[in-house]
Amino acid sequence: YYNKVDLDITNKEWAKNLSFTECNLWFFPYYNNKHYIMICVNIKAERFEVLDSLRHKDFEKTYKSMAERVVQYAINYMKTQFADKTVRWERFSWFKLEKVTQPDQISCGMYVIRWMRHWEGKYNSALTKDWKRIDFINEERECLMLDIILDEENLERERIMKEATKYCNMKNKKKELKGRK
Repeated sequence: YYNKVDLDITNKEWAKNLSFTECNLWFFPYYNNKHYIMICVNIKAERFEVLDSLRHKDFEKTYKSMAERVVQYAINYMKTQFADKTVRWERFSWFKLEKVTQPDQISCGMYVIRWMRHWEGKYNSALTKDWKRIDFINEERECLMLDIILDEENLERERIMKEATKYCNMKNKKKELKGRK
């Protein structure tokens, strides 16, 4: 997957002001065979962290080589961009989160988004609170969808809002007609 994506952010405007010392956690979501996992390069803890909401037992076979490629990309990038900061990559260890098992087979992407928001290099209450309840995960899905749709940067926002208004008006008219019968 990562071989197909341009991961070079060196020319991106937002990347020009990155400070290596301010970025202790680097997140790399990865999609493989209908399942998302998160790979986190944790500079402060000197670890490569694999966050898998299904706790795959076959990590070595399924994800390890891909995770190593992603980590190597991160190392190469950091070496070229932040030569002033010395990191001893050889001291880094692998950490695999063992505490999470999602309640269904479709919420792994929501877990990845949650980890990007709340992961601090350790398991914390923001990651556990009600996340075994599917209704809570679905509520988070709805909030995320609304955040995307209603964001001022969304170029389709006005069109979607007009369509939603038309849909609601049409639905209300149908209810009125049903009520009259």
